[in-house]
Formats: sequence, structure tokens, C-alpha cells
Amino acid sequence: MWPRLLSAVILAAGVTVSPAHAGGLVERGLAAPSRALGRPIRYNLYLPAKAPPPGARWPVLYLLHGGDPGEADWLDAGGLASTMDKAIASGALPPTVVVMPFAGDSWYVNNRDPGGAGAMETALTRDLVDAVDARLPTADCRQGRAVAGLSTGGYGALLFAFDHPTAYAAAISLSGSISPPIGPQMKARLKRAERLYDGAFGEPFRASRFNAMNLFPRVPLLGVGLKPKPAVYLDAGDHDPSGIVQGATELHLALLRRGVDSTLRVVGGRHEWALWRRELGPALAWLGPRLDATCGQPVAAARTGTAE
Repeated sequence: MWPRLLSAVILAAGVTVSPAHAGGLVERGLAAPSRALGRPIRYNLYLPAKAPPPGARWPVLYLLHGGDPGEADWLDAGGLASTMDKAIASGALPPTVVVMPFAGDSWYVNNRDPGGAGAMETALTRDLVDAVDARLPTADCRQGRAVAGLSTGGYGALLFAFDHPTAYAAAISLSGSISPPIGPQMKARLKRAERLYDGAFGEPFRASRFNAMNLFPRVPLLGVGLKPKPAVYLDAGDHDPSGIVQGATELHLALLRRGVDSTLRVVGGRHEWALWRRELGPALAWLGPRLDATCGQPVAAARTGTAE
């Protein structure tokens, strides 16, 4: 029943399905409405091979790309579908939906400058999540939702989890672009920043905006009040560009001091797909025990539903 129903949905939507792997299904060319952007959000999907049983829901992983080209990277260069199939088949990860949105060179921040990418953080953490939860039988709670990414997407994943800890239970950063705030005396960093950040923090670059969106000042705020602390997985290659390993290490130590469930993994590799394809599997194995699609309720009491 499920394959026939899903096929009907796909054909009606006019999207392209890749059957090149055994296991889950891939949908390409999807779009979600976004009030924040004033334009649709492009995204691709990985769907588990089987529908969740009655009364159950799928957990969701939002997977962010790095630099150009965009949302197809994880499928075409990253081997996402086969890695997911293996992780689910082995039991390392429960059957999980993966959402891969397009964010351009936005650095995943809100940028309402003329010619800027727009309110990308708001669009992806609110509008896209609402659209996915409305379309699919997904767990609409933090326990069943995680965010991950590579390079700039690794920074974006952590930013989303730190800014929205009630929306995501965990965040994964692979070779994430993590660095501390920039002080006025840091002339070399300021010079590099002029060509590094694609106008996401102002054109010309404004250190004050970069620092306002920096990860490190957010760490002391994690867990304040009744807000939960997301679990964090940091992965970097020993030949990643200068600063990535240092930034991941410093952030890991800061998170540990804050009492956050943080894991740091530094392995041999460069800033390329050979590293990220290899490291996605261990990251998913780490994520599996931290996902709970029941939202803390018995399965029989969980919200039911089917794909539209």
C-alpha cells in the first residue's frame, strides 16, 4: 500500500524520483512556501522504504549543504541514499526522513540587505519544518528532529540548534565553519573575512554582524531557563582548512563546560567529499540513539497520519 500511495503522490507532484539504489526513495525538485523569504524553498527528500507503523511517526534530519551548487550535493556527491539505507538496515538509525534544502550562499543567517539571501534561518527553521510536518507523517517535536550540515552548513546546523533548542534534539557539524568572534585588532581575520562570507554579514563585511551571529557567545545561553540543551556532534578532518579543527575543538570544550552532550571526532582527511561521505555513517550512528519519534509518548498514543 505504502509504495503505491507514495508513487501516486510523487507522480501528482511532478517530481523526479531516483531509483538508483535499493531501499529508501528519493524525491527531487520539491518546493515549500515561505513567508519569511517571499518565495518557495527548494528541497530534496530521502524517504524510508516503509511507512511508519500505525500510531508511529518518522523522525526527521534536516541536512544542510556547504558552498555551491546546493541541495543536490548530498545525493549526487555525498552518497546520502546508500548511507541512509545502510544505517537503517543495520539498526544504527531508525527509519528517518532526510530533508535537503537549498540555501545558496546565505550562510544560513537572516540577511534582509538589498540583494541579500533574505531571512534564511527563519525560512528553514519555521516555514520548511511546517511544510514537511504537514506533508509527511513526521514527528513534530524536538525529540524527533535533528539538523546536520557540512562546512558552511555545519555552522548553519549548529546555529539552528543553538537558536532553536526546542525544535532540534541534536546537531551534527562535519568540517563546520566554526570560529570565535572577530575583535578590532584581528587585522588578518578581518581581511580574510572580506572575501570569505559572501556578503552574508554585510557588504562590505561588518564584524559586528558576524559576532552577533557567532556560535561561541550562544553557548553560555544553552539550557538557560526551561530550554533544553541540544546534543552536538563535531567532526573535522586533520587537513581541513586552517582554523576548522581549532574552532571545533574550542567549541567542544566550551560545550562540555556548559554540560552539553558534545562529541568531537578528528580524523584523517581533507575538506572534500571523500571525507564527508565516509564520516556521515559514524555521525548517523551517533544520532540514532538520540532520536525519539514518539515525542516521549507510547507509540499507541502518538499522533497518527499518512502522507498527503
